Formats: sequence, structure tokens, C-alpha cells
Amino acid sequence: MMSKTKSIFMVVGISAILLLAGGTYFTTMSLKTENAQASTLGEPILVEKGNTTSQSQLGPNRTQFTFSANGTLNGTAVTNTGSYVTTMGNNFAISEGQGVISTKDGSETASYSLIACCDNVTQDGKVTFRGSVAYSTNSTGNLSVLNNMLTFLRGEGDINTGNFNTTEWELK
Repeated sequence: MMSKTKSIFMVVGISAILLLAGGTYFTTMSLKTENAQASTLGEPILVEKGNTTSQSQLGPNRTQFTFSANGTLNGTAVTNTGSYVTTMGNNFAISEGQGVISTKDGSETASYSLIACCDNVTQDGKVTFRGSVAYSTNSTGNLSVLNNMLTFLRGEGDINTGNFNTTEWELK
């Protein structure tokens, strides 16, 4: 029998394949208007703003980033810290990472793994990205909703300042 961690990684992997192979059309079409978002994805479960806290080159076309963000998860104030590695291709960038989201008082935490792809970088350094996140937690309070949850992530950032904002929706 598969462990819970292997199951989560398998779901993230399958989601990444679907996102990269066929999801670009779906997500582009579904995120064009507010009505499409509401009817396709429902209400966001997490909205946050943050910034890159460090970055280091791991080799050609590979960079590791760490970040910190503050946001709201279903009405609960949370902080989010993590890291990801981005690999650059000719016309794409893909990121894989992990992190921890916690309540502001630190009494509850949830860990996660993510995979995302960058789909647009403008001349002035603005970037848009989307991906999926798989959560796990032992929390019995406000963060318990995240246990074994898979979400769709959409965000925008500024390469020059390191600032970003993201929104996540539960995939049901």
C-alpha cells in the first residue's frame, strides 16, 4: 500500500503533467474573466502577498529562491515560508519547491510541495505563473482543512523587486 507522502507526490506529479500538457488551454481560458474563475474554481481558499528573501545560482539555468509571504486562508491570517528551484528553458520556466504555512501565532502548521510554470515575462520584469500545491497537516484547528488538499495556484510577480501575490483554489 502506498504511503500518504507518496500518494501526495503522485497527485502533484499527475497534476503537473496535466497542467503542462493540457492545462495551459484550460487555465488560460478559465482565468480570462472573473466569471470564469468563479464558475470554474469557486472562491479562493488562500490569498497572499510576499517577497523573495534570497536566491542562489545552482548551475546553468537553475536558481534556488526562498520566500516569505503573509495572507489569509479561509479568513485566518497565515504566514508562508518556503523555497523552490526554477529551471529555465528556451520559452519556459518550471519551479519545484516546498514550504510551511502557519497561523500567525504559530500554533498550527501545514507543509506542502508545489510545482509551477511561468507562462509570461514582460520586458519590464513582470511575470505570471500557475501550478499546483499538495498540502499535509496534523492540525485539528483552522489549518486542518489543508490536510491532503490539492490546490491550483495562480500568481503574479516582479522580477526586479521580488514581490509577488498568489491566489489558490481547492481542486475538487
